[in-house]
Amino acid sequence: MSRISRSVLPRRMFLRGVLAGGISVAVPLPRLFGMLNGNGTAYASGSPLPIRFGLWFFGNGIIPDRWVPSTTGTGDAWTLSEQLAPLQEIKPYLSVLTGFSIPIANVAPHASMPACALTGAQVGPGNVQLPSIDQLVAKVVGGATPFPTGLHVGLSNVSGATSLGLAVSFAGPNAPNNPNYSPTALFQNLMQFKSTGGAPQPPDPELLRRSLVLDAVAADAQSLRARLGAADQQRLDLHLSGLNQLQQQITAAEAPMATGTLVNPDTAYPNRGADGTITRMRGQAFSDLLVFALSSDLTRVFSYNFSCPACHGNYTDCGLDPTTFHEDYGHRLSPKGLTYATAGFNTGVRFAMSNLSDTLVRMQNTPDGTGNLLDNSCVYATSCVAESQTHGGTDYPLLVAGKAGGKLVPNQHVRIVDENVSKVPFTVLTAMGGTATSFGLDEGQVSSPVSELLA
Repeated sequence: MSRISRSVLPRRMFLRGVLAGGISVAVPLPRLFGMLNGNGTAYASGSPLPIRFGLWFFGNGIIPDRWVPSTTGTGDAWTLSEQLAPLQEIKPYLSVLTGFSIPIANVAPHASMPACALTGAQVGPGNVQLPSIDQLVAKVVGGATPFPTGLHVGLSNVSGATSLGLAVSFAGPNAPNNPNYSPTALFQNLMQFKSTGGAPQPPDPELLRRSLVLDAVAADAQSLRARLGAADQQRLDLHLSGLNQLQQQITAAEAPMATGTLVNPDTAYPNRGADGTITRMRGQAFSDLLVFALSSDLTRVFSYNFSCPACHGNYTDCGLDPTTFHEDYGHRLSPKGLTYATAGFNTGVRFAMSNLSDTLVRMQNTPDGTGNLLDNSCVYATSCVAESQTHGGTDYPLLVAGKAGGKLVPNQHVRIVDENVSKVPFTVLTAMGGTATSFGLDEGQVSSPVSELLA
């Protein structure tokens, strides 16, 4: 590594090394104070700090009277509802929007409504007619990052026949950004594993298991650390410690079976379940990796599909029966009766919010500039219906988390009855620096934001 000034560091840096077997690795670093101006409010070059955007999606909707908070207002004037209670730790960063409705006709169950919540328009021949909100934001903030259109991950790969499908991010008609279901593959991609003698390629899993990335970059890390101030040394140590822990969990889960064959490399945490299953461990692995990518400025956009529209997967990880969550719980068709099914559905929604909390808490706990990653981000969360049992479109689930660099007002419950759902993603786009004068198409189109959200 070339000599680096203690006071000024490049805005994007990598620690480099070589794994056993000649595989080169580059580990991206988080934003350090040495990369910033004296106030920690911009890069040393004078360019502003970037803000990030996340789209977080869960299928099958909610129970409105257990989702909507009992009072409106800001700060201590409102409290989280039963189904939102798992988000208590990040309440100071959360805005809950209720009363909003889907304005378009529900011509395709679990497709029309999520298409509107994501794009502001009805479904089309190519699933959607317009790009989804994350891709509009990516054009504003994606910049010259390694992944300018974002990283896209998912847990469940089981949807319903009439649903929007497995993707929730779309560049446009017939252009889905299909989710990656493998934390291991994403880990390898983010570490930029390359062959030193040819085209880029991922390392052999056996080689990855024998040689930890942290060992390969130890000399480069030591050289950099000697040139950092105390605060940046602490940030570097925290960053590398988290990376090391994550890789150890991944490689432990990939250990050879008694037969000598490898466990599925998509197994990110021990006992986290097979590819496509809904488990909190898989979600936590993805959250770790996404926050790593955001804090290292590898990307500024992500989509996280916890459970796809009309998800027929099961939620056994939170204690429910190994049956279709969509039918037995969402539509209350469990042979054990309505009361049992309703209680189970409520548990499932709370489970989804616990997984959302896992992502947001990690962002809140990650330093960024003079604040944290959630200070400089916006995460928009929604679903494929409002009331689950009847495919209702009123009181649509809409959450906005983060301060977007001071552009959004957090910690509030805003209720506007029969307002167009499209106003929420349009407000988010505006806060992220978008200059569009409208969002959506036909009945879904809007040209004014939710003023209560904007600072």
